[in-house]
Amino acid sequence: MAVTVEFENDRLRVLRARHSSREKHPPISRGDRLIIYLNDGHIRRVNKAGSHQPEEIRRKLGDVVWRDRSQHQTENLKETNHEVIIVELK
Repeated sequence: MAVTVEFENDRLRVLRARHSSREKHPPISRGDRLIIYLNDGHIRRVNKAGSHQPEEIRRKLGDVVWRDRSQHQTENLKETNHEVIIVELK
């Protein structure tokens, strides 16, 4: 997984995250955030602080979703790259 900081100030951070085909990234902590999908996505997400039950998520190009603060792990289930913009509140 490649993550680049696109913008940051004292109130928020904007990240671009790219997951390669079938890539699984290690657990990570993120604050409250808005996620913008830059392509169609199919991921498996495991919340490390809750029930640990995997959740399969399918999104379309342009979808925008809100996620509360979490510690989680994701895996790209597609044979193509997966890319999102993450607007994280500080």
